[in-house]
Parts: sequence; C-alpha cells; structure tokens
Amino acid sequence: MSLIITKAALALKNAEKNFKVVEFESYKPKQKKLAEKDEKNLPRTETGQYSKKDLELKKIRHEVVKFGMSGFDPTKKEEAKIALMVSLGAKPPKKQYINYKELMQKRKEEKLKNLEEKQLMIAKSVLKTGGKKKKPANNDVGHFLSGYGKVQKKDLKKDEKNLKKKKKKNK
Repeated sequence: MSLIITKAALALKNAEKNFKVVEFESYKPKQKKLAEKDEKNLPRTETGQYSKKDLELKKIRHEVVKFGMSGFDPTKKEEAKIALMVSLGAKPPKKQYINYKELMQKRKEEKLKNLEEKQLMIAKSVLKTGGKKKKPANNDVGHFLSGYGKVQKKDLKKDEKNLKKKKKKNK
C-alpha cells in the first residue's frame, strides 16, 4: 500500500525546519508615562536637570510639619491635620449642623453685643473729643482754580442780558 501524501504529513516531516521560537516581552506603557509625568512635575535647575535637593526639601518640610503637629494637644492636632490635608489638595470638611433656633439665638446675642460695643465706642469718642466745633464746609473748588475766582449768579445774569442785546442789534 502506498501512502497518500497530505499537507499534514508534509508538515510533520518538516516540523523541525518550520519551528520558530518566539520570546514574549511585556509592553508596559503605563510605567513609562508615569515616569514622564513625574519628570514634568519636578522642578528643573538652570541646566534642565531635575535636582534632588528640591525633592529632599519638600520631604523635609513635610516631616517638620508632622513633627510640629506631634506637640499639639489632641484637638489642635486634629485641626492641624485637617489643615495639612487641605493644603495638599483634600476637600475641607463640611460645617457641623446647628439647630436653627439656636443659630438665630446666637445671632441675636452677637447683634446685641455689637450694638453695645458701638455705643461704648461712641460714648468714649464724645468724652475724648470734648465737644469740638465743626468747621463750616468749604465750597472751595480747589487750589488750582483760586486764581480765576468763582462765578456768581449776578455775573451770569449780566452776561445773558448782554448777549440778548447783541443779538437784537445784529438782526
């Protein structure tokens, strides 16, 4: 019996010749882009290089702030942490809820305090001034017009009469 040569039979005979080795190398564009972004955000020196000193200074400043916060009492420590977070870009916390009636009561008290303070200030200012007399208001136009003088109503009436007479004569 003779064998029928098929494409599959030929492929099996030439399998060693047709064999190709393919090596897989993972492509990571994200890492490359992140590195480029970091380079763009870093401050550059005059030569165009990024200096490590600037990075170290930022870290040192951050550590100093953290160390400074460690000396605060718990309430101030929490406020300082919130301020640090906000300076780094976090959203500030929302204001606490206050009952409407209590809020209105506080505002009334504040208004009363402000009125009392104003009255005290007025009373003190009256005592200190000792009843100074107010000067009459000067209706002076200014020092640069002092050479020309002021125009009075009498002069305007005379000019109007003279203009009317001249017009009648010209006609």
